[in-house]
Amino acid sequence: MKHRSSLLRRLAIAVSAIGFGQSAFVSLVPLVMERLRLDTFAVGAATAVGAAAFLVGSPLWGRMGERLGHARLLRLLGLAMLAGQAVFAMLLIGGTGAALGIALLMLSRFVYGFAASGVMPTAQVWASRSVADDRRQAVLGLLGAGVSMGRLAGALPAAAAVLSPLLPPILFLFSPLLLWLAPGREQSGGQSDAKAADAGCGISPFDRRALPCLTIGLCLTLGFGQVQMVLGPMVQQRFALGAAQATTVTGLALMLVAIVMVLVQGLVVARLRLAERDSVVIGCVLVCAGMTMLAVTASHIVSAAALVVAAAGIALATPGYTAWLMKRLEPAEQGAAAGWLTSTHVLGQSIGALAGGFAFTLWPFAPLAGCAALALAAACLAAMLRKH
Repeated sequence: MKHRSSLLRRLAIAVSAIGFGQSAFVSLVPLVMERLRLDTFAVGAATAVGAAAFLVGSPLWGRMGERLGHARLLRLLGLAMLAGQAVFAMLLIGGTGAALGIALLMLSRFVYGFAASGVMPTAQVWASRSVADDRRQAVLGLLGAGVSMGRLAGALPAAAAVLSPLLPPILFLFSPLLLWLAPGREQSGGQSDAKAADAGCGISPFDRRALPCLTIGLCLTLGFGQVQMVLGPMVQQRFALGAAQATTVTGLALMLVAIVMVLVQGLVVARLRLAERDSVVIGCVLVCAGMTMLAVTASHIVSAAALVVAAAGIALATPGYTAWLMKRLEPAEQGAAAGWLTSTHVLGQSIGALAGGFAFTLWPFAPLAGCAALALAAACLAAMLRKH
């Protein structure tokens, strides 16, 4: 039991590198544009390359943990992420022309994204196999809390730029080393080398056992991705704020969302001990309720409360459908399925960002209505889904 608790804590700290990398890169965009003399379109293109690498890499890496061993794979992924970050750090420290800068920036984002795409699937399968079925949601929630903690810490590099322009790239460079905090060997739930050689079966994302859970994940990330994309313009328009004020309020709102997700996934999920179906249904209903509240209110306090409700719903539903997905599959298929789930999340967030910006131009409340409708559809799907 002691070894198991240590494993889960260290895995949660290790996967925080993913959240750190996501938010830190976003916070460093102004510095990237200045040092590399790039515009927003070029930086957006590099970000899209990294997202594409995530989509390609996750299903591939999901199966490799069975063959190489989860501990070894996490360390290899950490080294590959470090290589991508090293190129990025050298760009920020040295500076370069626009043409070479965009080429190297795309290369660094692709290498980093391709390697980072394997971290969560590997950690999820390793953690879920270390506990009994009734504790799987709790451990997956703990991993989600680790990623959210990383997102909160991702603001540090931008803040360090006030002290020295060299500090942000240095902090960004060493974040992948957190993966080396994972245990050196699989203390529980691991497979023998002989079994691992035959493990790691592929699975189609359209497999009828996996597709419902993947669809629920796509609905929630697609819906919430829309809202995150337009939160700044929506705040600015609704409360008649200037650009600088809206930026500050948006940053505080996103921090509030991250804190709520850390608390729910790290503390509440383990204590509720709900069945997977119940977690998903309740979480989706909370997201729908939060988006409805946000659409109809004109109060700062009620708007913040609405975001808290929606964030709690996402935090409750995500480990629920992830654990449900694992439960519906054979052990040898779980790695590939976890990889497909990560790809589904990235796809939903990417499409949500595009759809949210377009929907906001048509009707300012469209992203909120879309998120509420998708969450309600996910709740209905979960309610109709058979347990086995």
